[in-house]
Amino acid sequence: MIETDLGCEINAVRHCTNACVVCNHASTVHTEKYFMDPAVLKRDLDVMKNHIRTKLLFVQGGEPLLHPKVVELMGLCYDSGIAKQCGVLTNGKLLPRMGDAFWEMLATRKMELRMSCYPDLDPSIVPFAQDMAQKWGFFVRPQEIGAFKPLFRKNDGSTYYGCPWNRCLTIHENWFYICPLSTFFPKQFMGLPEHIDGIQIEGMTDELLNTMLQRKHPLETCKICAGAVGDSIPWHQNKTKSEWEKEAGLTPELIA
Repeated sequence: MIETDLGCEINAVRHCTNACVVCNHASTVHTEKYFMDPAVLKRDLDVMKNHIRTKLLFVQGGEPLLHPKVVELMGLCYDSGIAKQCGVLTNGKLLPRMGDAFWEMLATRKMELRMSCYPDLDPSIVPFAQDMAQKWGFFVRPQEIGAFKPLFRKNDGSTYYGCPWNRCLTIHENWFYICPLSTFFPKQFMGLPEHIDGIQIEGMTDELLNTMLQRKHPLETCKICAGAVGDSIPWHQNKTKSEWEKEAGLTPELIA
């Protein structure tokens, strides 16, 4: 069993209600829709709970509240016993439509509701979430976000060594990753095998997992990643997929 203070995430969906400029998960309203199957998540967690304990395990995306079974996914994460603290990370826009089952899950499992609050968020939603937290008895953490760091930059992979996304663990469809971007970018943007930067969960051992966690050399994804370095880009939304790609710096030269 490996114990770590790192956090882990579950991408409940890939698409979003927003189209934030240079979204670091490349999850926008323009992204192809994807919904995680609860049965697949349970299968993966049933394996990983025998090998790792993390500080955090959060359901996110994309916008996780778009998933019709997000409450079930949250429950599976908690019941796995993998993390000291479980929760959900949302942009908050869909919170007013969530039913009692959602609030009850947060309260009874002492989960944390984290909110990435972008400038276009209805000003009534944070007070609404805080009122629900007081009513039901859970912790809510709203964070205002007004800018993003650059996403793409062609390099030799050296961004790996100072990247804040390095060691942001991810469990996704029978694969384990040490970076959320590496979960999707090889196939989505690089024309590489989908799982080139991950290790398979089926057949997982402590030795394999520890080797991955102690990795000393860059991922393939690092070769197109800016590593969250550069001038901040003021938050705004992109109206089209091509506009998002252009502002994100996704050029033919990047992946050549």
